[in-house]
Amino acid sequence: MTITGIVPGQDQKKCEVCGQERPLVVAAMPGVPVSVAYCRACLDANAHPWHLVVANTALIGGLDEAADWWKELVDATIKHLRRPRSKFDDDVAAEMAEMDAELRYEGEYPELPDGVR
Repeated sequence: MTITGIVPGQDQKKCEVCGQERPLVVAAMPGVPVSVAYCRACLDANAHPWHLVVANTALIGGLDEAADWWKELVDATIKHLRRPRSKFDDDVAAEMAEMDAELRYEGEYPELPDGVR
């Protein structure tokens, strides 16, 4: 991960991963074109913002389709934030369903027969 800067007035900001008010650094999130404000604990744990990890996993097509390094990032985030894996799986499924519904609504692809995704 590349640290791109230190947040000015950092003692007044919240970590975008854990939400704690701590000194922060800004770093590029691996695999996602975004910079995030991390506290040292989250950065060291390789933990990332939940909503970004969920959304990117959904865009990949689910965790089964992800590269090993992404799976490790997901596992590190789940562990550090102390959230159950089932919560992650549910959130990814919901995000994928929402993306699918939006694509259908926009007419990006036709209706598929039952059981076909």
